Order: sequence, then structure tokens, then C-alpha cells
Amino acid sequence: MTSRKGSTLSAPSDVPYLANALRRGGVSSAHLPPWPVAAQAALDLARTANDLVVVVTDGPVTMDRAASDLATQASLLPAPPPIFPYPALEAFPGHGAAPHPHLVGDRLRALKACGDHGPRVLVTCIQAVMQKTVAPAWVTDQHRTLRVGDDEDPAALLPWLEGIGYAFETEVLSPGQAAWRGGILDVWPPAFAWPVRVEFFGNTIDSIRHFEPVEQRSRESLTSTELPPAAERATTTGPGHHLADHTAHPAVWVWLDREAIAAHAERYERSAEEAAAMDHTWSFDAARTAARARATLSLELALAPDAAEHPHTFDAQAVPGLPSGAGGAIPPDRVEEIRRRFIQEHLDLAADRWSVTFHFSTSGARDRFIEAYGANSAPPPGITVRDGVVSESFRNPDARRVVISDLDLFGRTRDPGSRYERAAKKARATDQAGQRIHAWTDIQPGDYVVHLEHGIGIYRGLFEIEINGRMQEALTIEYAEGAKIYVPVAQTHLLTRYIGVGKRRPNLHALGGKRWIKEKAAAERAVEDLASLLLETQAARDAKPGHAFGKDTAWQHEFENAFPYAETPDQAQAIHDVKADMESTRPMDRLICGDVGYGKTEVAMRAAFKAVMDGKQVAILVPTTVLAQQHFDTFSERMAAFPVRIAALSRFQSRAEQTDILERLARGEVDIVIGTHRLVQADVRFRDLGLVIIDEEQRFGVKHKEFLKRVRQLVDVLTMTATPIPRTLYMSLTGAKDLSIIETAPVERLPIETIVSEHRDDVVREAILRELNREGQVYFLHNRVTTIQAVRDKLVRLIPEARVRIAHGQMDEHELSTIMRAFTRGEFDVLLCTTIIESGLNIPNVNTIIIDRADRFGLSELYQLRGRVGRYKRKAYAYLLLPKHGQLFFMARQRIGAIKRYTSLGSGFKLAMRDLELRGAGNILGAEQSGHIATVGFDLYCQLLQRTVSRMKGEKVDPVVDVDLDLDFVVLSPDRADEPVAAVIPVSYIEDETLRVRIYRRFAALARRKQVRDLEAELKDRFGPLPESVVRLLLLADLKIAATLRKIDKIEVSGEKVIMTRKRDYVMADGKFPRLAPGPITDRLRALLALVEKTTG
Repeated sequence: MTSRKGSTLSAPSDVPYLANALRRGGVSSAHLPPWPVAAQAALDLARTANDLVVVVTDGPVTMDRAASDLATQASLLPAPPPIFPYPALEAFPGHGAAPHPHLVGDRLRALKACGDHGPRVLVTCIQAVMQKTVAPAWVTDQHRTLRVGDDEDPAALLPWLEGIGYAFETEVLSPGQAAWRGGILDVWPPAFAWPVRVEFFGNTIDSIRHFEPVEQRSRESLTSTELPPAAERATTTGPGHHLADHTAHPAVWVWLDREAIAAHAERYERSAEEAAAMDHTWSFDAARTAARARATLSLELALAPDAAEHPHTFDAQAVPGLPSGAGGAIPPDRVEEIRRRFIQEHLDLAADRWSVTFHFSTSGARDRFIEAYGANSAPPPGITVRDGVVSESFRNPDARRVVISDLDLFGRTRDPGSRYERAAKKARATDQAGQRIHAWTDIQPGDYVVHLEHGIGIYRGLFEIEINGRMQEALTIEYAEGAKIYVPVAQTHLLTRYIGVGKRRPNLHALGGKRWIKEKAAAERAVEDLASLLLETQAARDAKPGHAFGKDTAWQHEFENAFPYAETPDQAQAIHDVKADMESTRPMDRLICGDVGYGKTEVAMRAAFKAVMDGKQVAILVPTTVLAQQHFDTFSERMAAFPVRIAALSRFQSRAEQTDILERLARGEVDIVIGTHRLVQADVRFRDLGLVIIDEEQRFGVKHKEFLKRVRQLVDVLTMTATPIPRTLYMSLTGAKDLSIIETAPVERLPIETIVSEHRDDVVREAILRELNREGQVYFLHNRVTTIQAVRDKLVRLIPEARVRIAHGQMDEHELSTIMRAFTRGEFDVLLCTTIIESGLNIPNVNTIIIDRADRFGLSELYQLRGRVGRYKRKAYAYLLLPKHGQLFFMARQRIGAIKRYTSLGSGFKLAMRDLELRGAGNILGAEQSGHIATVGFDLYCQLLQRTVSRMKGEKVDPVVDVDLDLDFVVLSPDRADEPVAAVIPVSYIEDETLRVRIYRRFAALARRKQVRDLEAELKDRFGPLPESVVRLLLLADLKIAATLRKIDKIEVSGEKVIMTRKRDYVMADGKFPRLAPGPITDRLRALLALVEKTTG
């Protein structure tokens, strides 16, 4: 495999064939070799022809596989040709959501590369080749480059961006979006890893920089940036354009698996006809004819080419992979014996002067191989070790060369593609970025709110009103009998959203009434009592010495480096927090709250591995047998290279197998046991249990919770959930339980499109065929065992192209286990099932779920079920089917509405809060505390409790900044923002009202001078240079903080007289009121701040 400059990747006996085929042109056929060998041939053809090679596969999954092989083989070359993926649009026009900007970016970048020169490879699938595309001239014309120092009129640039597909929003959170804020343009080109911020000075570009979309803060500076289109806007109806039209010169076309391509093309063409989308689609014959007409060579690789074609046979043979031992079919010791024999066979080949290369997809897998089978930190003698993914192992007998993939060496399943960043672990943003946790506290007009002094009211919006003879912005709150109060934006910290305990709407308080004063006082007393109880519980836990796990071992580092994807920042922080807990003597009790598919299992796996490395046993408790089996398979495969003994304990195991596992568990011969409620039964004994991991705690009943309560006092406990139950959520929000939130989605993860529809045959058929056309699989959920066979019969008649099998909880354990494993391996297309798939099941190739009678499920259930799809970089679809002409109950309508509303990535935490609103906070703390939550609201209750707990623990609590400022020289009206006396956020600076209120609330919550400086820097970065009115607003914040630290509760300036009060007493200077000299307002504010700072507390 070693390549020298000018050498070829292909075997010597294949090189003349490729050269002759290229010289003759036309159509040439060959037997389909192993995929990496086909990738070598494509790269050699690109270099020999010094031009474009187009590699075509039968679908999106095989396209990703080919792209991976091409990238690995290209890395062996001194000057590798660039590789461009050209994915297919996943839905016909008018059928489903617009394509995601990531996909559009890849397509347009590939089309642009077609017109370039030099060796390059475009990898695509037959569906993309059959789709009509934009004109070549459109691709080249709709690009623009911005450079620092250039003159560019924003008035012309903004409509141009909108015309090429950018959607203008308040904030840029996803690729394909743009935002304009008074001289600053934020834009996220689809193919870019990070969004770009362009700052103008007039019409001149002053600076260009990347920015981080979660916090909206700038990163590194740039000198220029490209602005490619964000959508394929040109029409593709009528004559249309073919991919081949974009090539600058006739290209080489390589067809990988001709028979499979034809079969998939036939099904795709049939789907296009049914969807009335043939105006947008070439027939297979037309697409192939157009490609051949623009090809210097059409190399067609087939499993069974016609002998009349005189097909070439490559010097390549596939090498069968080894068993993994996953599923317990082969004992780990036996698997290791087979692996060592396999390695020895290849050592013998190396001794016989064969070239033997092992490819590893991660550095951890490579290091583990060298440690286990090499010597002195070097690979086994005669074996070359390389990084890179190879889809299958092969040998070239004539060339005496063999290439082994670590997937085959360790018996791992093949990843369908690159959902996350591969182990190169490049930094890039993720496009769920704006889904911040604090968003659930944003208040919208019509929301119930709680004012700290007046009680429960309804927020009616932000208006400009006259207060004390001066105009200023204020939030209008409506109370009982239509009474209203106007809360100045400087006092928004006094407001919280209301979440109660039941489904009934709360009674509004009367202004000036005594009911709120009594209810708040009672709640504050109850909070004191509960805080004492919580601290006693926590103190008891702290007092019990736990096991302090050791620092990470070398094996721990190898295991973690074998993770083939880049950890997201939140995931990395959660891993750090868990390890810190484990290394402490205090027993860990941590909740990992992360959306479905966000990497919680990897956090748990690393914790489990760390515990085993310290000689402790691990129990993993899951709610279903299916999930137990999948976790068992996943853990077994991931830890296959290490001597970790793993067992599963559920009804999938026979009575004899369970007895054997329990005996080995008691003797310490099982390191990790993964089980259902069977694990909490009395006959389960551990030799040395050190860690308990609970997946989806909300699924366990009271009896199981009591067991877990006892366990928490003895060992480290790690709980994982995507939709935390209210009690757990409450404990975490108040700081009584340790909490890690993973809110950053994996790279390339897309939001799930949720479709609510009547149950119609055409909807079901179109949904399943769309998934089959992209080589995916489907869950069809029908939660009635008695009628599930009839539903299968109907599906088979409706979609004869699909292979359908049934799975439900009443099936024989062995049969159910066999079906689930077959589905995981992709042996059939549609799994017709009950809710056994609800918890934690992770099959990346399943990206459509159809839920029959969705109205019968709760919000948390719907969210979990929807989360079974979307684990891959493709768009996922969730169909919520409702009965025809059926009337939904009010709560069912609300649940369906909520699940459709919260489709963005990272919605789990917000959905849990919405679940609190729908069901009410309920009896999460017992009846007594629930009454207090009803009166003051969940949010305010948690704030009171959090502050009380911190105060009782002796922690420093930020002071409540509530200083009354009455400065006669300051104007707070946004209409006068341009005047030299204003201290406001101008509407021209932040136009969006919700965002402006959010920033005002942050101003009101400032409690330390450092927070003021941080906010100042953020405003400059996000919105541009500070208007003088915002500078004054920051000075007012400094003034309030300085006054609070000196216990001053009111500052009034009248003329030159400064009147300050502390607990109704005047603060004097030498028996006189201090004086403030006249002058510009900003100078007077700075002088007033200096005066306050000189005041003694």
C-alpha cells in the first residue's frame, strides 16, 4: 500500500488494464472488486487522466462508504486528488421540507468543482444522477468573495443574499441563515464549519471573523470569506440539467455495482412517477445515456458481467472478518484466541515477504493493537500500521499484498457514514447552536408571570409609557379585574414565568391585596424547612466515605481514543465531571440530561470502563429487554479489544443462563452486567459493586426507586435521561443533585421533521418508499398486539417492495432477540412493533418512524419514540398518524402540538419544562410543598430554594440588586435614544423585541462588575459599536451594583443635589447632601458612580 511519488495505488497487474481502458474510451466492464480496490482504481484514473472521475453507487449509504474508502486511499498519495461528495436530494420538490443547508452546500460545492481542472473525484449515488439540477452558469454566477477593506454596499448585498437562499433571522443559529444588525452582517454559508461575522464601517468592510453560535461570540479573524448560495433556487423543471452538463471536459465515470445501481434506479423512478415528480427527474436510461455521452470512459463494475463484454478481473480477494462476540454467541476468550490466530497468519505472510497493512479508524484502536499484539511499543514485526477507515479487508495475490481493516479485526459493525466528525476531531460549530437552556424562561405576550412583589399576572407585551413624568420602555402585566402594572425594563429581574402544579389556570392576584404577601411568606418559610431537609440528606451522603477511583490508566486513554468521533463540548464537560465525581471520596449522584442521540451512552461507557479498571463491578439498569440487549451488544463491541467481561440479565436469557450469570457475578467473574428490573431482585449479589448506571430513570416504578435510594448511599450512581422527570429536574435545578446537561448536537445532526397527518395509505406508502430509496429502514409503531398481524398484512399489500417483520413484548425471547439483531444488521426494511423500541434504541440507518394513533401517547413517550430516528446525518422523519374524522381530547391536542413545536435539536430539556406546564409541576415534593409551588410558581420557588440552599451551605450568594434610581438628567425612552440624555437600548441597535427584552433582563440581573464588563464585550461583538445610550445603561448597572454593596437602596438626583437613602435614612457627606456638578450626562453618571464608591457602607 506504500505509495511513492508517481506510483499507482492499484496492483501492478491492474495498471495496464486501467491505462488501456482509458486510452480506448467508451464502455468497459470488470468484475466488482472489494470497495477499497475500486477506490484505488478511481484515484489512479483521476491522476492518469488528470481530470474528473465520477464514482456512482446505488444509494446514499454506499455513497458514504465509497467516500470513506476514497479518502483513506487518497491519504496514501503524496498529492491526493480532492474528493467531493454530491448527495441526492432526499425528497421530491413539494414533498417534505426543503433540503438542509449542509446537503445543499455539498451539492453546490461539488457542481462548482466539476468545472475546475486537474485530477479530482466526485462521489455520488444514482438517485443524485437522476435528479435534474441547476444550470452550470447559475453555479458560477452566484458566488461572491468579501475582503477586508473592500467597498460593499449593504443595501445591495442583503437582497442578493436573500435571493441566493439565505433566510434572515434575529440571530444566526444554523447554516443558511443571515442576520443584519446596524452595521454587522452575520451569515453562515452552508458548507462552512463556523458562521461568519462581517462588520462594516459605512460601506467599507472593517473586519471579518468567525463566531461561535451558541454564545454568539467572535473567534478568529479572517481577511476574506466566500459567500456561496444557500439553496438551489433555479428551476429544475422542463428540459433541466444533468450532472454531466457541469463537467468542464468529458469525465471518467465509474459505476460501482452495476446491478444494484439498476435495481435502485428502477425503484426511484417508480417513486418519482407516483409522486408526479418526473418533471424533476431523469429516467435511468436517460441519466445513464447523458453520462456516457459526456464520458471519456464509462467503467462499469458488476458482480456478474456478461462474458461477451470480456470483463476484467481485478487482482483482489475479500478477506472475511472475524466474529465480534457481541450477543454472547462466542465467549470472549474464544474470540481472542481466533483473533490471535488471524494475526499470526498474517505475521507468517509478512515473513514470506508479503506487504501486510492494518488500517485503524481511531488512534485508540491502533494503540490498543500495538500494545496487545506488538512489542516495545511497536507493531508486530513485518506489519505496517496506518490510520484511516477501510470498509473491508482484501488481498492482492499477484502483488503479494494484504490490507486488513480494524472493523474486520475486531468484528465491529460498519458505520453507515460520518455522522460526527471523525477522529481528526476538527473544531466546528453545530447547527442546533441557538437552542440554549435559558430559552425556556423567555416570556412571550400571553404568558403567566410572577412578579416578586405583586404575584401572578399575565404578560401583555413591551410598551413605551410615561413613568414619573418621563417616557420609558416597560413590560405590561395584567392582574385581576383588568388592573395593570408597568414594570420598567430595569426591574425585569423581578419577573419569572409561572408554572403551577395542575392543569387549571391560576387565579390572578389583585393589586394591593394581602393574599400574595401571605402566600409568598408561607412559601419562603416552607423553602427554609425543605432546604434544611435537603442539606441534611446531602450531608448524610457526604459523611459516608465512598470509594475514590484512581486516575485514568493507559488503557482508559486507549479506550477513549478509540471513540471514532469528536466529543461535543458539553459531552466532554460531562465526561470530566463524572470522572471528577468518581475520583472523589464522596459517593457520586449525578444526572446526565441530554437529548436523544447526544452521546450520553458514551459518557456512561467511559465511566463503566474506568470503574472496571479500578477493579470494581458495574451494574447498568435499563427499562426494557430490547435496550438491555442493544447496550450489551454496544458495550461488547466497543470493549472487544480489552479484557472486560460483560453479561446481560433479562428475559432474553434462559433460567439456566441467568443462574450462571448470577453465580459469576457473585464470584467477581463478571465486570459489567446490563439488565432490566431483574437486576434489582433479591438474589442478585455482587462481589465488589462500585458503580450503578441508570438509563431512563423515569421508566422505573416506586419499588425499583426504593432499591436505587439504598444503592445511592453505598456506591457511585450515574443517571441518564433525555426527558427528566419533574422531581429529578427540580432536584437538579436547585443544586441538590449534580447535573450535567449535554445540549450540543453531534456534528451534521439534523432536526427531525415531524409530520402530523390523518392515517392514509398514500402517506404511509410515500414515507416508506422515501426511506427505502435512500437505503434506510423504518419503524412502524402499532401498539396493539391483537391487531398487529393484520397491520403487517396491509403493509405488505401496500408496499410490496418492503420487507416487513413484527416485534413485540409478548413474543418468545429468542425470537424477539433474533428479529432485533436482524433489523440492526439491515436484513429487512420495516420493523412493525409496539413501544418496545421506546427507550434508548440506537440504529443509525433507521431515519423514519411512523406512529399509529399518536393521540394515545403522552408527551414524554412521543418524544422518546421520535428520538429513535435522526441518529445519522440524513434528514429524519416522524409521522404522527391520527384517526380519520376523529376528535382529539384537549390534552391530546396540546401534546401533539407541543411535540410538533419542539422539533429543534436539544429540545428535551425544554420539552420537560413544557410537560411541567401541561401536567403542572404536580406533587413533586409532597402535597405540602405543592401548595406553595401553586401559589408562587415553579420557577420562583426554585429560585427561592436555590438561594436558601446556597446561603445555608455558606456559599457566597450574589446580592439582589434592587436599587431605585430617580435621576432627573436621564431619559429612558427609546424614542429619544439618539438624544444625549438617553440610557436605553435603541430599537435600531436590537430590533427584535424578544431579544431586546432578553438583554434588558440580563441588565437587570447583573450583580457584579465583571458581569457588566462581560456583557459590554458581548454587546460590542454581537451588535457592533455601543451607542452612547447603551454606554450609559452600563454605567447605570455599575451604579446599582456599587450602591447595593453599600446597602444604599435609593438614589435620587434633583438638579445638583444627590439624595441617597439606606433603610430610610439619608446618606450624608459632612451632614450635607452631596452635590453633582452639571455637564454631559455620561460624565455626570461617572461622577455619580465615583461619589457612591466613596460612600462608606
